[in-house]
Amino acid sequence: MNRHLTIVRRRQTGFTLLEILVVMVIIAVISTAIAPVYVAAMEGIRLRNARNDLVAIIRYGQEVAVRESREHRIYLNRDDNTYRLMRLAGVEDDEKVFELARPRDGEARALPENLKFDNIRARRARGSREHFISCLPNGASDNAVIRLRDQRYRRIGFEITVEGPLGKITIEESR
Repeated sequence: MNRHLTIVRRRQTGFTLLEILVVMVIIAVISTAIAPVYVAAMEGIRLRNARNDLVAIIRYGQEVAVRESREHRIYLNRDDNTYRLMRLAGVEDDEKVFELARPRDGEARALPENLKFDNIRARRARGSREHFISCLPNGASDNAVIRLRDQRYRRIGFEITVEGPLGKITIEESR
């Protein structure tokens, strides 16, 4: 009798195909509900990282200008959504000449595809459509306001303000 019960119990362990299908359907429904939230969250993180990278290069430009006792500029190109760090190389014909700060730091960095310069209030380079923020050896910076806007989700935007004498940088998120 014990032997017969052991065989019956072995056959009852495990899941039926119907039970497995029900669990898979539940997982699929939950996944489809969570996927859009996950994608939107990742996009928001990517935009904030791009904003933070821009702020970091401005802060780095301020820091290296003081350290090297040499003017540095962050050039912002609204047409192709790039920015780069340049340093003063010298003066030719009463004009300041700038060069890449360092090969790696001076490379043009692009904003993510959906993030665009919405508005830039800063000085403009002569003979160019680029704007720039000067970082001076005494720690001061030009006054500037940079507005970034997400083109896909128009409600998300950032405003980066650089306040001159102290070089203070503030960030506001707008919706």
